[in-house]
Amino acid sequence: MEFFIKLKNLDRRWVFLFVAASVVLPMLLKFDFPVFPGKSVTNLHNFVDALPEGTRCFLSFDYDPASEPELGPSAIAILTHMFRKGHRPLCGGNWPLGGEMAEGSLAKAVEIYTATYDEMKAAGKLAPSCKKTLVKGEDYVNLGYKPGAIIHVKALVTDFMGPYPSDRDGNSTKEMGIFKNPDGRKFAMSDVGIIVSFTAGTGGIESFINVAGDHKRPMAAGCTSVNIPRFITYLQTGQLVGMTGGLPGAAEYEKLIDHMGKGREGMAPQSIAHLVIMLFIIIGNIAYIAEQRIAKNKKA
Repeated sequence: MEFFIKLKNLDRRWVFLFVAASVVLPMLLKFDFPVFPGKSVTNLHNFVDALPEGTRCFLSFDYDPASEPELGPSAIAILTHMFRKGHRPLCGGNWPLGGEMAEGSLAKAVEIYTATYDEMKAAGKLAPSCKKTLVKGEDYVNLGYKPGAIIHVKALVTDFMGPYPSDRDGNSTKEMGIFKNPDGRKFAMSDVGIIVSFTAGTGGIESFINVAGDHKRPMAAGCTSVNIPRFITYLQTGQLVGMTGGLPGAAEYEKLIDHMGKGREGMAPQSIAHLVIMLFIIIGNIAYIAEQRIAKNKKA
């Protein structure tokens, strides 16, 4: 018991040092911490997997740089998966910096797809139509930010191309191959196979859920950890086909697509740091109980 009491009086700088080491060492040694995909992430992965080859998917980037560490890895993993299945992502955003967030995730996903193309093709993990070089405007597009949130989403339901006469870079969308239908029809929301919103707060997936009766498209979300309790209700009611929650959700999706990204890399330092903190909490409680018993015995 005296040992624990001595630990209780340990200089707090040692505690800070242990916590720092528990974060830094796993990052330097690149531990591959065990990751076990949960039901909501697996359901989203399987849904994307089962979409017909060439499906166009609308991804809304509804966050800013503050939430990039949590939502960026999910976006990159899902985009990479879509590219490997031959799907064509249409990226937009209800947040002012959504276009920039989409641009970064698209660039990274294209880089991963290209770098692993030969390996994935040899393993039979690419759709037959997949080609090594992806073309902007044909295989994917970044439409950028549009204001209005739910008003903007309602406009997309009525006339998808109306709010998007050009992409984020100012290129006209009218002649882009990604928006052309074989039968010559004008591209509409009904041509979208799934809507995925990477949401950090308001104006994200709930904007799409509020008008679900109008667009009637399957929906999924990537959210920050703090929003998981808020959005889990939509999973339970079947309004979302799946969801990635925070960095763990990103790590689970990366595991399913066999990619070692920021999600899986971040799980080791995060998990070990949590274990170290829990250990110090347990030691502190044991020391407190020991002190109380010693004081009680002295009084007796």
